[in-house]
Amino acid sequence: MSDDRVTLIVSDLHVGGGSADPGDDHIYQGGQLVRFLDQQATQTPEGLLGRIELIFNGDFLEFAQVNTAAYSHPSDRHWCSERESLAKLDTIVGGHPEIFAALARFQDSGNLVTIAAGNHDVDLCWPAVQQRLREVAGAGLRFEVGATWVERHDGRLQIGHGHMDDPANRFEHWDAPIRPLEGGGEPRLEMCPGTLFMVKFVNRLESRYPFADNLLPVTKLASVLLRDDKAGLASVAWTFVKFVSGTSPTVLQSGTTDDIGLRLLERARDDAGFRAAVEAALVQAGLTQSLARWRAGPIDADTLAAVMLGLLGQVDEAAWQALFETRHDGVTLGANDDVTLSALVRGGFEDGKKKLRTAAQDRVDETGARVVVMGHTHQVDQFDLDGGGVYFNPGCWTRYLELKPGQKVTLDDLRDESIYPYALNYVRVAPGADGALEAELRCFERSPA
Repeated sequence: MSDDRVTLIVSDLHVGGGSADPGDDHIYQGGQLVRFLDQQATQTPEGLLGRIELIFNGDFLEFAQVNTAAYSHPSDRHWCSERESLAKLDTIVGGHPEIFAALARFQDSGNLVTIAAGNHDVDLCWPAVQQRLREVAGAGLRFEVGATWVERHDGRLQIGHGHMDDPANRFEHWDAPIRPLEGGGEPRLEMCPGTLFMVKFVNRLESRYPFADNLLPVTKLASVLLRDDKAGLASVAWTFVKFVSGTSPTVLQSGTTDDIGLRLLERARDDAGFRAAVEAALVQAGLTQSLARWRAGPIDADTLAAVMLGLLGQVDEAAWQALFETRHDGVTLGANDDVTLSALVRGGFEDGKKKLRTAAQDRVDETGARVVVMGHTHQVDQFDLDGGGVYFNPGCWTRYLELKPGQKVTLDDLRDESIYPYALNYVRVAPGADGALEAELRCFERSPA
């Protein structure tokens, strides 16, 4: 492949099941992606000449949240089998046939389409998934899986999704995520903590509040849950942050330390009835290792978090919430509080922008790249790097709600799709007349305009 092509990079489209899928966050109601593809192919000089490579930089397809019934959840470490991933893909293809037809048209004149896997579409690693996509989106469809970075223009352009710099969404075996099962059975994909959280909690919440995971900065879902819905949801937040980070989050205003974990630990240590109820739940769920750990003691924060996470999704949701309810009175978070529940899904509990800027600088230092493009955080960014390089993040092609200082929303507010704006950005990289790369962040469409 010649490197004189124009490279277009988009990220985080999260294409789901279409109108039949209430959790499909992708902006498709106005045919935006189809119009973008047709415009680039037929209304630009490079498109007419077949000189574009379009790269979907991770999370193009929303396997994690679509057709949840297809995934049998045999363990908290393993994601879909190839058969289950195909069932999810069929839902996506059936929900958006126009998108895949447009991808095929885009390639008719020689333009290329490359899909790189992210944490929400690790399912692209399955050969049968790739074959099915080539059937509906063009035989020349290309895939980049198993590598953290994709290089173009002789390495001067470095492209990475960014999830491997996020402790909540990184994979232990990204280079080979198809894993054998202990004791035999169908091989399965590795499951990262963020997907586990989606499966156990967020997917069920989105059935009631379809846009609940679209809050920014790095999502503010926890601030809404902690204030409006106290049925064990504060405990969910503590459990997952503890599971991922090993530390308890700060979620209250004015630097006040969150005491949710302390309240839970006090109950575990001092309340024999609570300990017995947890033990009974572990027996009911068949979680023998967690049961042995719970009985052996001492019960520390790590043990408690592991037990709570193990039970989440394995016992009735109402029973889990009743068991671990902290009777918290609710809080109000300001717009500058970055530690939130959904942050673990979309970009970790740390500052996503700063982490990816650091990763981009490290990549420039390692490779001498001039342009670095990443995604994952859903936060648009452009930043000049030391040594003359530049970093871009085009953000996402989904709706979002960015809370301003002092702005408050409730769970009922999340039902109103109209309050969520969007900005459909892409990065264009092309060789200049002098051979240097010319890169810019462009917006295809935004709402409000």
